Amino acid sequence: MPNVKKLYKRVLFLSAVLITTLGLNACGQTPDAKAETPKTATVQTGGVVNVSNAELQSLLDQGVPLVDIRLPEEWSETGVVANSHKITLFDARGNVNPNFLAEVQKIAPKDKPVALICRTGNRTRAGAQMLVQSGYKQVYNVTTGIKSWIGEGRAVTR
Repeated sequence: MPNVKKLYKRVLFLSAVLITTLGLNACGQTPDAKAETPKTATVQTGGVVNVSNAELQSLLDQGVPLVDIRLPEEWSETGVVANSHKITLFDARGNVNPNFLAEVQKIAPKDKPVALICRTGNRTRAGAQMLVQSGYKQVYNVTTGIKSWIGEGRAVTR
């Protein structure tokens, strides 16, 4: 009999990937003005707002928490954006961290905004969709990741 938790994680991940790929609800949708969406939002895709590094900086200046979803060895290799919350989403084998949602909720309740960053923006697309599917209303995806952040000469901490 298959492990139910593992199966559930796979279904959740595949659903997030499918929704991200299809870009559901992306056509002409704009953020709700009452949701206090920061004015830096660029493109909204399926409930996720994609942001550039400049827009991320504006979000950080507004106090929006940033979750770096990479692996610990990646944090050590490049450093992280100052004040990032380090919560790995996928392990080295591609399995979803079963504590990810609970750990994110400790720093950002579902009714508050949260931003995600990874190496290049690929993992955050899936992670952002997972958060939206679990009830988050304001999720920001840093589309170019920490590599671009560093490439622009922006500061990181070790």
